[in-house]
Amino acid sequence: MDFGLLRAVISTGVTREQGLLFIYDIACQYMVHLQERISTSLPFGLDIEGAIGLFHVHAHKDQCFYRYATSFIPGAGIVAGEILESLWSSLNSISPTARTATLAHRAEMLDDHATDSNHKKCLGMVSSLCRSYRLAADMLDHAKPYYQNLTVQAGKTAIEKWSSDIKAAERNRKYDVTAMDIYAAKLPNSHLDTRHPEPGRPTTPLASWMELSLTVEEKQ
Repeated sequence: MDFGLLRAVISTGVTREQGLLFIYDIACQYMVHLQERISTSLPFGLDIEGAIGLFHVHAHKDQCFYRYATSFIPGAGIVAGEILESLWSSLNSISPTARTATLAHRAEMLDDHATDSNHKKCLGMVSSLCRSYRLAADMLDHAKPYYQNLTVQAGKTAIEKWSSDIKAAERNRKYDVTAMDIYAAKLPNSHLDTRHPEPGRPTTPLASWMELSLTVEEKQ
């Protein structure tokens, strides 16, 4: 993966001013020591933002959603961040043939269809970008009333506090992704929070089972 990332950076001519948004299924683990491994081979001053595609991030721990989902990364826009998974529906038509093919023939068949898909994407890039722009403009028009109603109901003080917190988290994200945890809902008095039970509160079998499940998930 390190080699693939470096070759992509070199072949596409990414500059320091552009920055790099690297979307990978396990970016939460892969990015931990990335700079230590490849910093000497990167363009000087290039910042790499790690992200997880929306197809995979929901299978991670809750913290990964706020820290790595493209929905919360400034500049990422509305993007799923997935490539191969989007080809599944079109490749389903060749799956009966691929299942009965030899290993070499199967690899060539999938490679041919993926290459054909890439070629069609290049030819249709302009029309695809235009459709995406029109869709984004339509989504913005639909979202504005909801945003305005929420702003009015929340009040000026709350909006200023939220905006300040979010801007601070986005500034600090590249140095510490845990800054994005402010998006997480906090329910300290939840009946499922048995890791710090209230004095005298009985612990039910269901609560104990949920506590064990959460502990196992956090240790992954």
